[in-house]
Amino acid sequence: MEAADIKRSGLSPKRLAQVDACLRRIVDSGEAAGLGGLVIRRGVTAYRNSFGMQDLEKKIPMQNDSIYRIYSMTKTFTVTAAMTLYEKGLFTLHDPIDGFLPAFRKPKVAHTDERGTVTIVPAKIPITFRNLFTMTSGIPYPGTESYSARIMKEIEEQAGGDAKKGIVWDTAKTVDAAAKAPLCFHPGEHWLYGFSHDILGRLIEVLSGKKLGEYLDETIFKPLGLTDTAFYVPPEKQPRIAKVYSPTEAGLKEVSGLSSDPAVSRPPAFESGGGGLASTLDDVGRFGSMLLGFGALDGERILSRKTVELIRQNHVPPELIRKFGFPAMAGYGYGLGVRTMLDPAAAGLNGSVGEWAWDGMLGTWYCVDPAEDLVAVFLLQRLPGANEDLPRRFAQTVYAAIDD
Repeated sequence: MEAADIKRSGLSPKRLAQVDACLRRIVDSGEAAGLGGLVIRRGVTAYRNSFGMQDLEKKIPMQNDSIYRIYSMTKTFTVTAAMTLYEKGLFTLHDPIDGFLPAFRKPKVAHTDERGTVTIVPAKIPITFRNLFTMTSGIPYPGTESYSARIMKEIEEQAGGDAKKGIVWDTAKTVDAAAKAPLCFHPGEHWLYGFSHDILGRLIEVLSGKKLGEYLDETIFKPLGLTDTAFYVPPEKQPRIAKVYSPTEAGLKEVSGLSSDPAVSRPPAFESGGGGLASTLDDVGRFGSMLLGFGALDGERILSRKTVELIRQNHVPPELIRKFGFPAMAGYGYGLGVRTMLDPAAAGLNGSVGEWAWDGMLGTWYCVDPAEDLVAVFLLQRLPGANEDLPRRFAQTVYAAIDD
């Protein structure tokens, strides 16, 4: 990029070299095989670079058009799509979801006492759209952390068993099955990162009459020109997929057998609104630029300014988030499916109040900062993602490059 173009962004070409150094250091230290970074400020793409390897074994370098599994960054696309339906008056945030998904009528809560005894009780109130958007529904991800999470794990294993028999669960069947699991708490009483946005994805299908991927393509991908973002990567693009690696004492080891892998070559039956997309630096940058433009980019309006303002404002007290062990959320509140910066000092970041967006399981991350007219994207494929560390280092160097 020409120095004059970078200067128009208000970023220092000399200081952007620190971004290069940071990304190189992550690769050279063996923390990741390869990665990429993108910075857009004042509408100028001031930084776009990739380092390391997309495929270590084949010695394929990471490219700026390499395709990454963005996992939970998908949530912000799902929220955006859902809010296009909100703008049509098809639901309110306070509507119970059981009016659209009957499987969620009369939800139950698993109460565990100090002795570990589990009692199943009726939920005090129904689950609402707001609960799904804000992760206050009580619906966990599959796991072992609670009785409810273990039931979700059993449901996941049942789906996997059926798949081996050729019985594939689509989004509707997967979400209806999840409704059988008891909640971790009464809706609205706590914050818990979980399966809520996958259910929101199914609600998009019910409200729009279209499959989630079809609706996302129609309302977001095509209008914004996101040509490499989807729930799968077609055969002709498979050579551009970045492999996933885990750091070990013996070096980086390739990870295989990922669940709900967005890099499959055909459209999946279950389209995960919570974590099913693959994308690229430029596509995420354009999506982030639309959000930075309060819903509009290059003459295409996806959402109104007022709707974006509602998404990005805090809806959940930070003390509720801290109870569920998210250190990376220090200083942040939570909006409609997005983190939102409330206190840079508490976060320990040289960013801005009001910076917002989300990240993904493999270390992918992006931010939208209206105060600085800035979008920054950081993508890698590492398990675990080191979300509390690596994206922060990148963000620190990006903000340090501001020269006005």
